[in-house]
Amino acid sequence: MLQPVHLTPEEELLVIQHYRKPQCEEIRLRAHAVFLTHKGYSYGQVAEILLQTEQTVFRWIKAFSNERIASLFPKYLNNQHAAKLTREQKREIKEVLQKPPSVYGIPQEFWDISSLKTYIKAEFGVEYESDESYRLLFILHNYSFHLPDTFDKHRDDVKVIKRVEEIKAEIQPYMNHTGWIIFASDECRIVWESEIRRLWLPKGQKTIIKVERKRRAQSFIGFLNLKTGEELLYKLSWQKQDEIIPVLEELVKKYPDKRICIIWDNARFYHGKKLKAKLSTTLKNIHLINLPAYAPDHNPQEHVWKYGKDKLANSQRESLEETVATFITIVTGRIYSYKF
Repeated sequence: MLQPVHLTPEEELLVIQHYRKPQCEEIRLRAHAVFLTHKGYSYGQVAEILLQTEQTVFRWIKAFSNERIASLFPKYLNNQHAAKLTREQKREIKEVLQKPPSVYGIPQEFWDISSLKTYIKAEFGVEYESDESYRLLFILHNYSFHLPDTFDKHRDDVKVIKRVEEIKAEIQPYMNHTGWIIFASDECRIVWESEIRRLWLPKGQKTIIKVERKRRAQSFIGFLNLKTGEELLYKLSWQKQDEIIPVLEELVKKYPDKRICIIWDNARFYHGKKLKAKLSTTLKNIHLINLPAYAPDHNPQEHVWKYGKDKLANSQRESLEETVATFITIVTGRIYSYKF
């Protein structure tokens, strides 16, 4: 007598996916049988639900106990679904996945299903019909699915790392000095656009909604206190030198007895003549440090923007003003642990 089927979370996900989007009806039936048995149904109950014989259900479950996910695919389907990798081959794949695809002649920077499929077919002569089998291999080898970060093609990583280490050495005395405040700073822009929404109407009828299509935006400059994790946020009518200077003067007034160090990127208006002139007068308590070119990932303030925009996403608000107010509440409503 076979033991009841116990699916891992990854296997349960795959079984459900093969049930919902099968290559053929028999795959759906096999996946359904496995899932019902996993949920505690007897072979007789499963056979009655699926309108199959109990012997057929028993055969499917026995095959699954021996072959797991591969058993869902009939042997006659291109003679490929049932192909399995040996334990040794899986161990080799684990080692391969720890290296970039280019090492194996695959012209890609990141592993994806297509590149993994190419490697396995060329190396072992095994090809699964369903992409879910390759996804399971990624999951089993501790991979997760992420959208890769993008970097400017002009970026020089050697120079970036060198410059970042120099900045860390420069600010270390300030971090340990009570007379200094250290900020990571950057600008961002929040865009709001009116939208036409769907309405329920009687079939065959149309309606017209007159709308004023608007696309409005609000710029910000943020200052993340690297000592306390607090975020200061200021609105800008535009990202330019004449807008930045008054904000910096506000910072000086806010901390009259402190020296202020600001780490930010290499935006052109940060090197403007007006700003440089102010550094010897109203902004003389401010010390500016520029990050290396094309290295936004090293600016902690960029992570604050990402957090705020992620929280703001997927919800349409009635106006720019409401969107801006929500964004300010989100961004300034927590303490951040991002370090430089």
